[in-house]
Parts: sequence; C-alpha cells; structure tokens
Amino acid sequence: MTFDVLIRAGRVVDGTGGPSLIADVAIRDGRIAGIGALGDLEARTVIDAAGLVVAPGFVDIHSHGDVTVIADPRAQSAIAQGVTTIVVGNCGHSPAPLPIPSALPELTFGYLEGLPVSWTTFGEYLDTVELARPAVNVASLAGHNAIRVAVLGHDPRVATAAEVRSMVTEVERAMDAGAFGLSSGLEYPLGARATTDELVVLASAVGRSDGLYALHTRDRDFHAVEAFDEAFAIAERSGTALQISHIAPRRGAPEGALLDVLERIDRRRTDGLDVACDQHTRYHGITKLVTMLPPAASAVGTTELIRLLRNPAARAAFHDFREPIHKMGLMGEWERMSLFEARASPDLVGKDFAEIGRERGQHPLDGIMDILLEAGDDAPNVLFVGLVQTQKDLDLAFASDTCVPESDATTLAPDGPLAHQRFLGAYTWAAFFLRCIVRERAILGLEEGVRRLTSVPAQRVGLPERGVVAVGAWADITIFDPGGIADKGTVAEPNAFPVGIHHVFVNGGLAYSDGRFAEERSGQVIRRPGRGIPS
Repeated sequence: MTFDVLIRAGRVVDGTGGPSLIADVAIRDGRIAGIGALGDLEARTVIDAAGLVVAPGFVDIHSHGDVTVIADPRAQSAIAQGVTTIVVGNCGHSPAPLPIPSALPELTFGYLEGLPVSWTTFGEYLDTVELARPAVNVASLAGHNAIRVAVLGHDPRVATAAEVRSMVTEVERAMDAGAFGLSSGLEYPLGARATTDELVVLASAVGRSDGLYALHTRDRDFHAVEAFDEAFAIAERSGTALQISHIAPRRGAPEGALLDVLERIDRRRTDGLDVACDQHTRYHGITKLVTMLPPAASAVGTTELIRLLRNPAARAAFHDFREPIHKMGLMGEWERMSLFEARASPDLVGKDFAEIGRERGQHPLDGIMDILLEAGDDAPNVLFVGLVQTQKDLDLAFASDTCVPESDATTLAPDGPLAHQRFLGAYTWAAFFLRCIVRERAILGLEEGVRRLTSVPAQRVGLPERGVVAVGAWADITIFDPGGIADKGTVAEPNAFPVGIHHVFVNGGLAYSDGRFAEERSGQVIRRPGRGIPS
C-alpha cells in the first residue's frame, strides 16, 4: 500500500492532552491513514521527524483574517507558525452581510483599497473565500456589527423591536449559510449601542442552531466586572454557548478582576453554564484609532466622521467622551499608547500620543483627530497599540483550564498585496505561546499546551475532525522543534517569521517545509452543517 506522505519517528503529541509517543504517521487522500510503527510502507513523500514533535495543526479561535485571506490567500504569517485553521468574524467584525459595500473598511481589519467586493450575503462571502483558494482552513462567525449595519445602517442607537427581528433573520441566514455562530464587539462603536436584551435575542437565535456566541465585552477596564456580569447573563438567558474573547481585563480594571472572572467561569461551568474563554498572547492591545471617539462620530461612516473632525464644536465635545477605549487617556497614560499603522502619517508611527501632542503643540486627543483627518478615507485602517497586559495576566489566564490562546490578528505575508500591512500577533502568537507559556515559564506542559492550541478550540467551535492526530481525521499537521520554537516579532518590527517550525500540512498537502512555502494551497472553507461537521 502506497501513502501520499509518511512522517517517520516523530514524537506524536496528538492534541488530546494524553502522553506523547514515538511513532510514524501516514497520510492518504487528505486524511491521517495510519499511526504507529509502520515499517517499510511506501510513500511518495517521506519526512524524517526524529527529535521533532508531530502535532495537529494549530487552530486560531480568534482571527481577524476575514479579508486579508482574500487579498492574499497564502496566509504565510499563519502557516509559518503551524496554524492550519483560522476562525474569522470575531469582535463583531465581519465582511458579511454587506448590503452597503462602502462599509467594508469599518467592518473589518486589514482592508485593502481596491479589494474586489463581489458578495452581499454571508454565503456569498464564504464563496469568495473559497474561490481565493486559501492556504489555511477558514471557518467564520457572523459579526454583530455587520448585522447591525445591514439593518440600521450607521445609526448608533438602540434598535427597535422590529429591527431586532430583522437582525434575527440575518443571523439565521448566516447560520444557514455555514456560520459557526455570532460574535459581538461591545466596546466598538458599531456594537456599543446594542442592549443586553438585543444580544439575548440574537444569541438565542444562534443557540437554536447549536452555534457559539463569542463576546468581546462592553468594558475591559473600569467596569470590567459589570461587563462580565452582562456576559454571563446573556448566556444564562439565551441558553447559548458563550466564548469570552480576550479574557484578561486591561489596566484600570478593579484589583483581582481576572482571577475573579476565571473563578466565576469555573463556578458557572459547574452549575451547567456552557462558557469558556480565550486570550491573545501579547502585552499590547491593538485596535482602530477611531475607537477613541464617541460612537456618534466613529460609527456614522468615514465621510461623516471626516466632516465632524473638521468641526471645532464637535472636536471640543469629543474631549468629554468617557467610554472605552479612551480611558487610558483619562488615566493620564497617553505615553502608554502609540500610533501603530497610519499610511498618511508615517513620520508619527511608533510614537506615543503624549509625544505626538508635544511635537504638535496640542492635546494628545487633538493629535489623534488630526491623524484621522490626514488619513481621510483610510481612517478606518489607522491602528494604535496600548500597553495593557502583564506577564502575570497571561500566566493566570493560561493556567485556567477554560482558556485557549488566540491571535487576535490578521493574516499577512512579507511580499505581495499585503506587504505594507503590519499587525501585532500575526506572525508571533502561537510561537510565543509555545516558547513563553509552555517552555520557559512552564505554566503548561507540552501535551497540554498543544491541546490548548488544537483540539480544545476545534471542539469549542465545532470541528470534530480537526485538532487531533487520529486515524480518519483531516491531515492538518505541524512538525516543530519543542526546544527551538520561538517568536521573533516585536512591537516595533512585528512582521518577523518565527523559528522552530519545520513542516506544516493542511488537508494532507505540504504547505511549508524547512522555511519554504508551497505554491499549491490546500486549505478549505469549512461551513457548519450542524455544529461544524465538515461535509
């Protein structure tokens, strides 16, 4: 019997958390066909994995590669880290439904000017990703922001009962088209005016299809505890599985808030509530600069935003804004926030807002408004970073049985159409986790660390044939050096490939080998025909 691939004598860490073993792994027709001492079997490709770990491909439960995977389907930043499946549509951001094509830059991260937009519905968006032939597998949640814009336009207000019913229809259409659930980003302008009642109704619609509700909470600093109360209430009232995104609160949260919520998750799970969480693997948060302004300005569309930024009275009123994400400025910590991506203001990139204000002789918030003015139509793509997490936060989060790592990043490549884009975590998240959390700090053992990267997120989303090295499973496999894997990207230079990843297979196709990417791309768009069972 001839196999397509035979991986010889690797340390198989199968993703279940069980003990590893030295074994061969055979692949045929895109799936794992044998595990064990496979002797002299023949294969068209033979990989010597002696001294290396053979693991399931890593699953990114919280990606923002929604449109970057269309603009450049090679997704090299993911593949080079051993990531074989990304779950997009997070934080309420997603490209569909899209009845207003001009809203796409505000609904996504990593928008590329000139990107052909051929979809309106959620199903058509998935078709577009499929036509791009991505290198990674792509599963998607439906984004609450997009659903709100489809029904309310850019009006940042409480929805009427009739509008909520229309949003339910959009959720049901997305689920029928293959969405794995719904996400909300309640700190973001387009989602901030949603009430708890609205979210319960929408989450209930997701629960009826056995989907997942992923929630970026309403407040992650001053009122983080109350925001977690809302998250639990939505899950209780809707009966829907809840995934809390970026579980660690930011600076300014009450002392002990992270430990408190992790303990509450454990208690709620004991009581039968289906809740878990994830956390990005970096100390800085990153998001759009427009979130520093009130929803009345930042949720109304780019044209109206620019008009308001030219109005002295409106600018003066913005200084009275007292909601997230602006709060670091309220704490006098403008120096902890820096401009990260601004194509119209390259001389300011890397500088903190206190420094920018001093250079321009103005308040830091006025500097921010001027940067957005200078960006013009590109304002939704201007990004900033803030130093908001500590090593203690990450250690505590990942020590919890309920927390898995995530990128919270786009997918990129150092050349091609996205060469000019940068994003924290895109090139580093999984390698950081295995280097820092598993090897150096030993918060988790290798087998458990691999489980958190693979079978746990796969099962959470609903991908029963992904995330494990098992006969019959899809052959998504990452082969790496456990003693040498390391991230190389920094805040100043984030787009650096990691080291220690030797080979990556996606659906049995060799996507990456010894530093070289394959030209053939073998990823799939995974649609949910019943909690994510691949067709």
